[in-house]
Amino acid sequence: MCDRPALFMPAILTQSPAPGSALIRHAGDHVSFLLATPGPATGRAFLRTNLRNPARRRAEVIAAVEQGAPRPGLDWEDLPMTPDGPGRWVLPLPLPDVGVFEAKAYLLENDHAAPLWPDGGGNTRIKVEPAWTVAENSIYAAFPRLYRPPHAADATDETLAPLDLAGYTVIPPSGTFRELRGRLDHILTDMGFRIVLVLPPFPVPTTHARMGRYGSPFAATDFYSVDPALAEFDQRTTPLEQFMELADGIHTRGGRLFIDIPINHTGWASRLMTAHPEWFVRNADGSFHSPGAWGVTWADLVKLDYAHTALWREMADVFLHWCRQ
Repeated sequence: MCDRPALFMPAILTQSPAPGSALIRHAGDHVSFLLATPGPATGRAFLRTNLRNPARRRAEVIAAVEQGAPRPGLDWEDLPMTPDGPGRWVLPLPLPDVGVFEAKAYLLENDHAAPLWPDGGGNTRIKVEPAWTVAENSIYAAFPRLYRPPHAADATDETLAPLDLAGYTVIPPSGTFRELRGRLDHILTDMGFRIVLVLPPFPVPTTHARMGRYGSPFAATDFYSVDPALAEFDQRTTPLEQFMELADGIHTRGGRLFIDIPINHTGWASRLMTAHPEWFVRNADGSFHSPGAWGVTWADLVKLDYAHTALWREMADVFLHWCRQ
């Protein structure tokens, strides 16, 4: 039988923001935590959080991946909360750093007592976005394959059906980065968008495990390259250089460029699948696993397994590669 007063039972403590809740804020904002009991209470309250040590957290993650070092969790600290009336403690915190953080308050009845935690959920999660995203953040999603010259026409299904039945691969001409670049004045100036989101520009399967006539843009076969079908044939430039022309066109008009990089999976016979088949999820029978959602399996995709830290390094290199472009 517990001899602690009912006032100090964990279910009595309440926290705001609630344990287990998720907040979105922007750098420069602040968040205020409140710990409360139903009536007067003695003791000291603290907030356990990693909000103030993002640099230490990043260093621990890098050391864990690059050196296999255990993470000591030194980014966490216990911050004293200020009494704010009977049975109430508060702590306002500035949010200067971008990242995802966690926090949860607790009460110490005395220096020798076990911490008493508020009931319900886990830690409060706080995602802090860059300050610039608070405004002028309208996004125009562009699928370069669709930006074809005016009046471009495809062959009819009736014309293509005999070729399909005979096993031929028929893929209509694609739109290009340069066609999309030619419409940036309309997108960024006339319509006033500030961000251009380019759907995955990577090479995709054209024969092996192709979905539909064109192939899914999310079935990337090489995260370091662009689909040459999205570039004009030009003896002076590479397809990647034509992508960089698009990036320059967006930046010179004061816009930002987002690239959709679907890192949950690749297409079949991708560069990663060929070089590192061990980085992919397998079914119980040893076959490669295809992801899905809403009751649908995306059979043209193969799911990556992020239990392998070497895959983390690979994807970090992918991100840096595209930043450099």
